[in-house]
Amino acid sequence: MDAVEAEVGGLGSDLLADPCAFLAAEHGRQRALLGHLERLARHAHGAAQPAIAKALVAWLACELPMHLTDEADSLLPRLAGAAPALVVRLEAEDLALRDLRQKVRDALAPIAAGHAAPDGFAATALAFAQLYRHRLTTEEEEVLPIARRVLDATACDAIAAEMRQRRN
Repeated sequence: MDAVEAEVGGLGSDLLADPCAFLAAEHGRQRALLGHLERLARHAHGAAQPAIAKALVAWLACELPMHLTDEADSLLPRLAGAAPALVVRLEAEDLALRDLRQKVRDALAPIAAGHAAPDGFAATALAFAQLYRHRLTTEEEEVLPIARRVLDATACDAIAAEMRQRRN
């Protein structure tokens, strides 16, 4: 039987013209990937699991860090004056997310290679998914509404340029 490949396509660069819309669209995509991670945590055996694990490793290694950098380096500093406590809280959460993200990525590697999930994978993956889903909710209910309220066109253009530069 041929190897199964899994792919979750990226967003078009034209969405970067509106950084808040781009980040919100990314959140929807990330929720789908978290769903795959949760299913894999509950059922780590099967023909499609290595392909799903490979796609998740790529997301955790490249795409998610870039998304988090977009927020940490481009969006949140511009919101610090309007929501200082929120920005501090998110910066603290980033440390926990980074550690869990690395643990999940490391645990996915053997699954991606067709091996059994390591001990503790399910608990770690589900903990990461729960924490990151909470983060997405915070961003959509608090961060993005503040951003839409306080960022002017010049700031949005600057954020979009920074995000484009990261992707080139």
